[in-house]
Parts: sequence; structure tokens; C-alpha cells
Amino acid sequence: MNKGLKILLTVLALMLIVVPTIFGFMLLHSSKGAFNDSFSKSNERQSNLRDTPVKAASDPVTILFLGIDDSSSRRENGQSTEQSRTDAMILTTLNPETKDIRLLSIPRDTLSYIPEVGYFDKITHAHAYGGPQASMDALESTLNVPVDYYIRINMEAFVKTVDELGGIEYDVPYDIDEPNTTDQGRIKIKKGKQLLNGDQALAITRTRKQDSDLKRGERQMEVLKLLFKKAQDTQSLRKLDDIIEIVGKNANHNLSYEEVRSLASTYLTGNTKIKSQQLKGENEILNGLYYILPDEDDLVKTSNILRKDLGLAPNKDDDFLMNRVISFYGGIPPLTEIDQSLVDEAFQSSENEGTSSDEQNQEYEQSEVPSYDQGEPDPYATQDPYAESSTADGTQFDPNTYY
Repeated sequence: MNKGLKILLTVLALMLIVVPTIFGFMLLHSSKGAFNDSFSKSNERQSNLRDTPVKAASDPVTILFLGIDDSSSRRENGQSTEQSRTDAMILTTLNPETKDIRLLSIPRDTLSYIPEVGYFDKITHAHAYGGPQASMDALESTLNVPVDYYIRINMEAFVKTVDELGGIEYDVPYDIDEPNTTDQGRIKIKKGKQLLNGDQALAITRTRKQDSDLKRGERQMEVLKLLFKKAQDTQSLRKLDDIIEIVGKNANHNLSYEEVRSLASTYLTGNTKIKSQQLKGENEILNGLYYILPDEDDLVKTSNILRKDLGLAPNKDDDFLMNRVISFYGGIPPLTEIDQSLVDEAFQSSENEGTSSDEQNQEYEQSEVPSYDQGEPDPYATQDPYAESSTADGTQFDPNTYY
């Protein structure tokens, strides 16, 4: 595979916050057949926010990078890959005209509407409810921006790749004590600059006990840049074969081989600019659980920035509301004109009935109210949109148990 494609795929891999090199490495030296082993044709799609299909090479597109909390130990304990939550989410825009690449980090605890289950929850849970498709739909609902492609890699691949690259030098901001990759031991790191192995680097990117999810996102970006520099080292390139094998077992995406090749020919001009930012929000406790509530002004501003990257018109004042209503109800009822004479006639008829308020109240008090305390389903019951124990099909599965 040519050097140009190698550079592009390394840059594309940058977009994955905590696994910045491994996906690119796999593509760099893999054959078309090996590449297709990680290609998921079942997840090919056209976004509902697109009027027409897009072409990766000639049109501005988005790629959602997902880092999931999947590992062999968790699979042995009954957690499937599709039930994994996302520890890292980056939405990336690529514009072939400006040669700009933008990385938007989405905090995992961001409160978002999840179309897959029909209620609000942490956006990290979307993948546990319905895989990459559910994550893409949830992000579209949150940002009103089309999500065209995805790349998913698990954290086990991250750990092994850091080790293959010989570790990274990092200035640890404070003492850290986190679970290891298998969740059966602890990773303890002292404050200060030091060489980190894979498990230690993962602990750095996952911990938030002494700060916040937003600060964790900043640390992930720092580690991202360090890994990118390490991957460019000549000594690191000699270990590609081992890294390819690691990634082959831990990657999944819906980019075809031809689409990746076309991206290479479009963006490898030497003047590609990479910008990065993070979705803003406020820490809140809802139903006893921690969330990040997106800042509405920043949400609209960020959406318009991304839409501009994609050559789309900015949001109208009611676009966000309409998008949420459509996601929830499936459509907007048409507006109808009300005949005011009918309203006046109804009020007049009510006044002429002569029934006093006291009589009406007495009638209501004597009305028999049906009871649903005998095990009968209550037709008026509604689902708490913030209840984490609720699932779409009524089962007891709760992604909060997989921490």
C-alpha cells in the first residue's frame, strides 16, 4: 500500500480519542481481503438527515469514532461486544474542498435522546442498546447533523498497541488508582512524568474520580497526540505486523475498501488542517445518577459549525425542537385552521346548560375511579425518561451494571 494512504489512515486514526493509531495501522499493510474482515456491510446506511447519498471522496462527510469498553474478560463474563458502552466518542467532519478535518469529542455521560429505546439516557448507553447504529442515531438526534460512517475499536486493542509501541512518556497530573483491563486487579500510578505501559495509559484515559468527564476528554486528547508522534517513529513502523493482528480481532467499521482509498486520494495533499473541540455541558444529578446536560447555546453553535463543514444550511430557530419531536413521534401533525365561530358556539352552549360549579364538583367526586392496584396494567402509566432501569422491551438489562 502506498505511502500516501499510510499517512491518511494514520491521520484518520487520530480521530479516535484513545486508540489513535491501531485502525490506521491495520489498513496500512492489509490486503483488501483482510480489510474486509472488519467491514460491516450490514451497517451501511444513508443518514435520515441526508436528502441524497454521499460519496466519501468528493462530498463532505462525517465519521463517528467509537472506543468501547469491551474486553476478553468481559466477554467471558457474559457481556457481548454489542452490549458494550462507549468510553470514547468523536464525531469527525471531513471537507474535501477546504481539506479541513474537525474532531468533536462527545462526553460519554451526555444526556441524549436514544431513538433505539425511545427515551433519554447517557449517550454512552446507546451502543449497549443497539450497537453502532444506535450510537449514530443518538448523535444525530442530539446535534441535528448527519452521521455517515463509523469506526469502532475496543480498549483491549488500545492497551496491546501501546505496549507494542514501547509505551508513552506522560506527565501524570495526580496519583491514580483504577481497575486494570481484566477488571480483576488495580493500576496504581504516582503523580509525575514517566513512561506508561498500555494498562497505565488506559487508566489515564479512563479515570475521572478526581476531576470530571470533561477533563478526562482533555487527557484523552493529550494521549492521542503523544501516540500519534510515537506511531510516526521509524522504530514503531517495524512493529506493524503485530499491531495488524491485534486490530484485526478488535475493529469494526462501515467504510468500504474503495471508500478508504478514495479518501486517501482526496485528503493527502500536505495541507490538511485538523481542528478539535469538545461538546460543552453542565454536571447534573438526575434520578440519583450523574449526567452532563448539554449547553443549549453551545449545542446550536456546535451544530451550525459542523453543518457548515458539511456544506449544509444552518439550523433554523425551531430545527432542534422539530428534530426531537420527529425522533420521538415519527412525524409532525399538520397545522389546521380553527373555525372561531365553532369555538364561540361551544362556549355559548356551555353557559346555557346552567350547571353550577358545585354541582359539577359533586358529580366528579361521586364518579367511580377505576383502580389498577390488583395487578392489572395501568393504561395511564408513563415511562420515566430518566429511569436507567427501563429498557425498550421490558427486560432487566441495564448498561449501568457493566461498569
